[in-house]
Amino acid sequence: DRATEEEALSFAETIRQLDGVKSVSPILQAEVLISFNGNQTGARVRGVRKEDLSTYPTLTEDDIVGYGEGRFGGNTVLVGRFLARRMGLVVGSSFTIFGAEGASTIVGSTGGRKKQYVVGGLIDTGSVDLDNIYIFMPFEQAQLFFNQREQVERLDVRLDDIYDTERIIAEIYARALFGVFADDWIERNAGFLGALQTERGVMRIVMLVLITITSLNIITGVVMLVKNKTRDIAILRTIGVGRNAIMRIFIMIGATLGFAGALTGLGIGTLIILNIDSVEWFINTVTGTEIFPAEIYRQEGLPAELDWAEALFTTGWAVAMSVLVTIFPARAAARMDPVDALRFE
Repeated sequence: DRATEEEALSFAETIRQLDGVKSVSPILQAEVLISFNGNQTGARVRGVRKEDLSTYPTLTEDDIVGYGEGRFGGNTVLVGRFLARRMGLVVGSSFTIFGAEGASTIVGSTGGRKKQYVVGGLIDTGSVDLDNIYIFMPFEQAQLFFNQREQVERLDVRLDDIYDTERIIAEIYARALFGVFADDWIERNAGFLGALQTERGVMRIVMLVLITITSLNIITGVVMLVKNKTRDIAILRTIGVGRNAIMRIFIMIGATLGFAGALTGLGIGTLIILNIDSVEWFINTVTGTEIFPAEIYRQEGLPAELDWAEALFTTGWAVAMSVLVTIFPARAAARMDPVDALRFE
C-alpha cells in the first residue's frame, strides 16, 4: 500500500539499521507513453531522489548533470540508452511523457497528463531489457506528475549480499507497522534464473564428459610408452622390482601428464576470463562482425565471472580422470612376464 512520505521515510530508516542493508531509498514507478518526433513507445518512469542515484553503480556524476535541479526537481530526466537509441533521443532532446491519470480538480480527475522533459543523461546498466524501458525522473517531480504528493509507492532496498534477500524480507515483515509487500529480484526473475540453473547444470555435465573423453588420449601415450620400454620393464622385473612399483611408475607418468595439461588449461582459462573484454574485441576484429549483439543476447558485451570453486573442481576432475585412465596400461605393464618380454631381444 502507498504510505505517506513521513511514514515511508521513517520505515526506511528502520530498514537501513538492519545488518546487511547497504541503502534504502523511496521510489515511485509507473508505466507511461513517450513521444518524440512523431515516434511513440511505452516506457517505465522511476522517480528517484538525486542523492539516491549513488546507489546505482553504473551512473556517474557526468550522467546526472542538471538532474533534480529546479522547481519540484526540474524537468531533466535520465533515459535508458537503448530506449534513447530507439526513439532517436540524445542528451538535450526534449520529448513528451504522457501519464494515464490526469490532474485532480474539484470536479474530478482530468484526462491523461502530459509534460515536456529534457534528456539530461543516458542510463547504461549493461542490460538491454532495463536500458530499453526505464526513465529516471526526480522523485519530487514524479510525485507531482503522477498525483502522489506526499506519498511513497515503494522502497528500494539494496544489500551487501544480493543472495541474502530471504532473511532481510523476513526482518522487514517483522518490523512493519503498516501493510507492506516485499519481493526480491530472485522472485521477480524466477523463470529466468531457473533456466540459467538448468543450463549451468547441463553444461557442467557436458564439460565433465568432454574432459573424461579427452583424458582417454593419455591411454594412447602410456600404451606406446609401455611398448617402447618393454625391455627396460623386463630388466627391472628380473632384478627384483615388484609389480606394484612398475604400476606406480606408469600411473605417476599419466598423472604428471594430466596435471600439466590441467594446470595449462586453468591458466589459459583464467587469462581469458580476466580479459574477456579484450578477447571479445579481438574476435570481433578478426571476424569483422559483432559475435554477441546486445539486442540478441540482452547483455552489453559478454559477461564473465571467475568462480574459483568451479575452476578448481574442473582442474581436480581432469587430474583424477588422468590418473584413472592410466591404471589399465599401468597394470598391463606390471603384469608383463620378463621372459616373454626378453624372448625376442
